[in-house]
Amino acid sequence: MPRPFLTPCLICEKAVIYLWTEEQAGDATNLNDAVDFEITGSYGSRFDTNIYHAVMCDDCLEEAIQKRRVSFVRSYL
Repeated sequence: MPRPFLTPCLICEKAVIYLWTEEQAGDATNLNDAVDFEITGSYGSRFDTNIYHAVMCDDCLEEAIQKRRVSFVRSYL
């Protein structure tokens, strides 16, 4: 199933645009002013063993970092 051109932010539901088509980008992350991430359910959660994909716009991520709801782990560069 091809991915949509627009996808909503998990928090504010603002439309986030993919910068390139899936064919051009391959497996690369290419969202305009947003991040994508994987959510993994762990033991104790009713979603244990499930993996989900989500998108968060940069504005919501910045606010979550400032409120210490999201912590920086490392840069992969």
